[in-house]
Amino acid sequence: MKFKAMSDIENKTDPGPKSENEIADYYEGVKKLELQGHEAGIKKARTALFVTAALLLIGEIISASVSGVEFTPLMIGIVVVEVGIFIALALWTKTKPFSAIITGLIVFVLLWIGSIALIGGKAAYSGIIVKVIIITTLVGAIKPAKAWEDAKKNG
Repeated sequence: MKFKAMSDIENKTDPGPKSENEIADYYEGVKKLELQGHEAGIKKARTALFVTAALLLIGEIISASVSGVEFTPLMIGIVVVEVGIFIALALWTKTKPFSAIITGLIVFVLLWIGSIALIGGKAAYSGIIVKVIIITTLVGAIKPAKAWEDAKKNG
């Protein structure tokens, strides 16, 4: 009768076949890393939406003060709705980033077009650098947001 030395048993190099749990855990880890990679772009978009809300609030207050417009309840209500939309969209990026970013982009452009229609040509180029930065940030976040939602749906 042959006995194997204890060191032969302890130094077993072949771990054997992988269990289904190990494969599933590995797949989950890969999916988690993939989602984290997309979250950086989504976070930038979320920040851009919050910044847009703050800039709208500040811009409306400054423009009303400069033009001598009185702060009526209607005007305050309009500003609250504008700012509230972008805050809600920023919060919505936690669950549906693609939809929130697309909606934010559309609302932002529509507000810009609306201000051009109400104020005139001056609104087209007033604050253009900030507007371009916001639009660029939101457009840049579309692809990671879509990939994040697809990964969530498929994972």
